[in-house]
Amino acid sequence: MSHPFAIVVGVGPGTGATVARKFGATYPIALLARNPSNYEDAVRDIQSAGGRAIGIPTDVQDAESVKHAVETAQKEFGSERLAAAVFNVGGRFIRKPFLELTQEEFESGWEANGLLSPPLPMALSVPAFRYSRKFHI
Repeated sequence: MSHPFAIVVGVGPGTGATVARKFGATYPIALLARNPSNYEDAVRDIQSAGGRAIGIPTDVQDAESVKHAVETAQKEFGSERLAAAVFNVGGRFIRKPFLELTQEEFESGWEANGLLSPPLPMALSVPAFRYSRKFHI
């Protein structure tokens, strides 16, 4: 039986990379981000530690991009079984009090984190869970 893999969506230099490194110690892992420079260091670290990791440039607001990423990971790891999917997309990070945000700044974060992005990767990765006995979303 094939070993399940994990996906971390929204890998950057902080939380996403840390979570990816933790999962990468146990599972083959696909790291997804729009910009490859966001996941390249984490992929190298996981591989250097003996793990299997790939980075896939992905726009989580584009269904075809997400579908391609899931299919690429399944093909690369030779498995349709997904052990875990972590959603960590951040949008444009703005450090200021909430009441000082402009409408554009607020909408940027809302679109990335609350409106469009979470349902899409979940909807396209959940079918891979059907092959797993245990899974976490």
